[in-house]
Amino acid sequence: MKFLEHPNAIVKQEFVAAVFAGDFDTIRRLAHPDFELHEGSGMPFAGIYRGADGFIKFLGIFAATFDIKKLEEAGAYASNHPDHMAFSFELEAVLRSSGAAFSSSLVETWVFRDGLVAKISAHYFNAPFRS
Repeated sequence: MKFLEHPNAIVKQEFVAAVFAGDFDTIRRLAHPDFELHEGSGMPFAGIYRGADGFIKFLGIFAATFDIKKLEEAGAYASNHPDHMAFSFELEAVLRSSGAAFSSSLVETWVFRDGLVAKISAHYFNAPFRS
């Protein structure tokens, strides 16, 4: 089986498509009941967001922080554990609080459980300057 045909990679693709479409019902359907999003301490929205509704709350905070110009997947990576995957992205945005341009590569590690997204941990190469 090719990596991108793996059932977890397909769930990730559906989840990401739902995020970009604002399809909260699909996000709720694909998020494990114990879902957690971990955002790093260097980011304005740092913290742990629990459950699908916590993730949806994060999306609002993320959109209020950045005017996104580009957010594109750059790579997908397998691990020795079939329920652990990583995905890289390129992010270009404007920090709404200051108007400053921001760009960073971003690696997200994903954990799947029972065919659902259980955890995402985001790792940004750059952190925006706060103003």
